[in-house]
Order: sequence, then structure tokens, then C-alpha cells
Amino acid sequence: MRSLSERFSALGPREQRWLSVGVGVLSLALLIGVGVLPAVRSLRVNPQAQQQANAELQSLYRLQVQVQALQARPHLDAAEALNRLQASASLLGGNTEISIGDQRVNLVLRATPAKALAEWLARARTEAHAVPLEARLSRETQTDEALWSGTLVMTLPPR
Repeated sequence: MRSLSERFSALGPREQRWLSVGVGVLSLALLIGVGVLPAVRSLRVNPQAQQQANAELQSLYRLQVQVQALQARPHLDAAEALNRLQASASLLGGNTEISIGDQRVNLVLRATPAKALAEWLARARTEAHAVPLEARLSRETQTDEALWSGTLVMTLPPR
């Protein structure tokens, strides 16, 4: 049995050319059928998936910008972080008790408005570099406004 290259060499120039063109056409058809058409079909069939993927990509870009901003912040020692955290506690109102440990801050909240708690958490994260470690909160349903009560444990930057 002869090898394919020997058989190909035994053909005349015209047959070699037609065989080469045929193999090229078949290869191109296979590439298009297997590699390109399924992707085009999925984009044509489901434009919602493309929009969702674009939205997720934009969300990832926003998160990347936030991470880069957090990484660019200057280092903050624990004493300064604690001072900033205590100064921002006025946002929570008078129904809050703060107790300070080594690198943890425990907050006891009583009927704290949700908006004030959200603002305080954002400021604690950006200004004091405090990170929520544990939250045991319950929503009070006596009023139309969302009020939260419970405990919140925050960690401070290392000393």
C-alpha cells in the first residue's frame, strides 16, 4: 500500500490541482460549519444574551474601577480609623452604642433608619477603612420606614 504523498505525486498536474482545490474547499466548509455558523446562529437567535453579557461586562469594569480606587487609597492606621469611625457615628442617631475592642468595633443599633445605616456603612468603608465582619440585624415593622435593630461587628485596619 502506497502512502498518500506517493499517490498524490503519481497524479498529473491537473489532477493534483483539482484535488488540492477540493481539499481546500472541504476544509473551508468544515471550518465555517463547525467554527463560525454556531456563533452567528446564537447571536442571531438570542440578542438578549448579548445584551446581558454586555451589561455584565460593564458591571465588571465598574468593579475594576472601584478596586483600583480602593488600592490607591493611602494607608490608614488603626487610631485614625477609629477616630473617623467614631466621628461618623453621628449619622446613626442617638440610638447607637459603640464599643471598641482591639481591632474590632461592635455597634448595637436600635431603630436605626435604613438610609442612615447605608450611608454610615459607606462612610465607614471609605473613610475609616472598616470592613463589616458580622451583622445580626432585624427589621422593625412598626412604621412605613425601614428601621434596623441588632448588632454589627466591624474590623479596623491592622495597627
